[in-house]
Formats: sequence, structure tokens, C-alpha cells
Amino acid sequence: MAQGKQEIRVGYQGSEGAYSELAAKQHFADVGKPLRCIGYHSFRQMLEALKAKELDFAVLPIENSIAGSINESYDLLAKMGLSLVGEEFQPIAHCLIGAAEVAVADIRRVFSHPVALAQCREFLETLQDCHVEAFADTAMSVEKVKQDADPTQAAIASEQAAALHGLPILRREIADHPENYTRMVVVGSEPAHYEPAVPCKTSLIFSTIHQQGALARCIDIFAKRGLNLTKIESRPKPDTPFEYIFYVDFEGNIDRETTQAALHELEEVTTFLTVLGSYPTRRAGAS
Repeated sequence: MAQGKQEIRVGYQGSEGAYSELAAKQHFADVGKPLRCIGYHSFRQMLEALKAKELDFAVLPIENSIAGSINESYDLLAKMGLSLVGEEFQPIAHCLIGAAEVAVADIRRVFSHPVALAQCREFLETLQDCHVEAFADTAMSVEKVKQDADPTQAAIASEQAAALHGLPILRREIADHPENYTRMVVVGSEPAHYEPAVPCKTSLIFSTIHQQGALARCIDIFAKRGLNLTKIESRPKPDTPFEYIFYVDFEGNIDRETTQAALHELEEVTTFLTVLGSYPTRRAGAS
């Protein structure tokens, strides 16, 4: 390591070659410091390592353009006391990766993460006498295929995972929809702040009183200040049946007066409000 430089430790779920690792490398490509990416078996394990200061940041997938929200990620963010400091849109390009160069018709078992399998349903339905099996991670499924060395087995994962393990790609672009992105949030132990002029997205959690029009009043606060909501998601409130907490993303830098005013007013009409973080806005497909 170069003298005077300290490595950045970034956690991701999965093994080397996972889409989350690719997003981490993309996000931190220009920081000018050595990057060490560390894989974890689960989201919770990764975020607990971040809280314990074993990591500087963690990359957490939060929603997919096809499959929708990743509920486990939202639930963990609600109770871990961590901060969102960035985001990355990772293109998802699924390939069928074999243990050897064989015909696709000879494949009898396919492994991958459940979301990846769901995104390739139409392709998988064309395979005859083939068993589909869910696995913890796309890249881990490639490791299994390599270890088993069974030519009738294949994995669904990225081109990079195939190259990493030296396995052949039997078929490219097998997802049902070609425009496939996963939004990853970069999680830190402390909030980040940016100059007010920097276009940012702010993420927060709140709960409303259980009465008619309560949510509409909250949404109106953003509308009257010209703050564009980019996402609103409801999740069941723990231990309170049929009541909900709301996850909201909106375009606004928390260090701008307009955003601060909206948050102060929101505090008055919610039962609790937590700002998860404010971070520079990215766009899917942007370089």
C-alpha cells in the first residue's frame, strides 16, 4: 500500500463477482485510495460489521427495476441506526454459466439467487427436464458449479463472475427484460453532508397517526415546496397489526432551507420521523 494512503473497507453481500461488489467498485472508483471489498453471507451480518466499525461503508441493494423493493433491506435500515451516504444503479446482465462448454439443452440443474431466477423465468421455461434451485447469491452459485464440476449444472450470474472463475458462458442476455437495474444504497455509520447546491436525494422513514387523510397531509408538505417524491413505500409497523411505517425518497438536499422547512413541518404531523440520509442523486444508465 502506498505510504500515507489508507484503504477503504466496503462490505457487500455475497462472494467475489457479485453484482453488489461490482457496484461498490464503481462507486468508489475515483476516491484515490485502495479499496478492499469484503463479502458477507447476509445483509444483517454486513450491517452489523459496519456498526462495529469493521467496515467504512456497506453496499446494500434496496430495489430492482423489475422485481421491486427488497423488503429485508428496508426493515434493517429502520432499526440499525445507520446512514445512507450514496447510491449506485447497477446494471444487471444475467448469463447462463456452465461448468464446461456444453449445449444449453444438456443442462439439468440451474442455480442462482431467487430474484435472478425470477428475472429469467421465460428463458428457464424453455429448458427441458431442468431443475431450478435457489441459492444465497448469484456469484456463490457460480462457485458451486465450479466446485461440483458437473457439466449438466449451470448458474445464472454476471459475465464478471464467469471470468473470475474461468467458466464458459453458455448464453448471454437471458433476462426477461433487457433494461434491468438494481438500486444500491451506500451505507455509512455517520451522515454525510454536501454543499446546498449539490443535487441530492433524501431518504426518510415516518409514521402517521391512524386517521383519515394523515398520509395525504404528509405528501402535501413536499408538494407545496416543489420537492419531488421519487419513491414511497409502506411496510407493516412491528408489533402493531395493520398500521404502517412509510419509506420516502425525495429530491432535495437536507442542507437546503427548503428541505429543512419541509422536515420541520413533517415532524408536526407524524408520530415519528427518521432521516436515513441525504446523498448525491444518480440516474439509472448514467455513466
